[in-house]
Amino acid sequence: MKVYILRPDIDEYRGLFFSRKEDVLEFNRRFDGTPMKNNWKREVKFVFRPGTKPKGDFPGLSTHIPVFNLKAVKALADLLEGNGELLPTTCDDGEDYFLFNVTRVIDALNEANCAMKRFTDGKLMYIVRHSFFPDRVAGVKVFKLPQIPLMDVFVTDDFVKSVRTAKLKGFEFRPVWSDEIRLVR
Repeated sequence: MKVYILRPDIDEYRGLFFSRKEDVLEFNRRFDGTPMKNNWKREVKFVFRPGTKPKGDFPGLSTHIPVFNLKAVKALADLLEGNGELLPTTCDDGEDYFLFNVTRVIDALNEANCAMKRFTDGKLMYIVRHSFFPDRVAGVKVFKLPQIPLMDVFVTDDFVKSVRTAKLKGFEFRPVWSDEIRLVR
C-alpha cells in the first residue's frame, strides 16, 4: 500500500481563488476535519484563475480543501462516501462544484519514524519524511492527520487507481510512504 498527498495539478490546469480576500483565513480554518454539512451555506464564491490553461476535474483551492466537479464526484462517489462531506459551492463559470470536507481524521502518523519540523511550542510545522502505522491506514481511502488537519489530505492506492481509471484531469499525487519501501521527499 502507498500513501500520497493529494494535490491539484496547477501547472497544467486552472485553479480557483476566493472572490473576496477577507473570506480566506476564516474559511480555511473551518476545514479541520469537523463536520459542517448541517450548517453549510454557499456564502463564499470562487473564481477561476484567469489564463489559457484548461479547467480540470479537480481545480486547486487550498492544500486541505479538495474541490471536485460533478464528473469527479460521480466517478469517486464510493471513495468519498464515509470519508467526508460534499459541500456544494458557487463558481463564476456556472458549473456545479463541490468542496470536500475530509472528516476521516486518523492518528496514523508514526512520529518515531518520521522526520519533522516543529514550532518552538512543540506543535508540528511540517513533515519532512512520512511514516504511517500500516494497520491504521489499511482500507482507508482518504484521510487527514490530527497533527496537521489544516495542511494535507492523504489518499491511498484505491483513490489513485479510481482517478486514473475514470481519466479525471487535474489531479497530482505525491507519494510519501509505502509499506514496502520508505519514500523520501
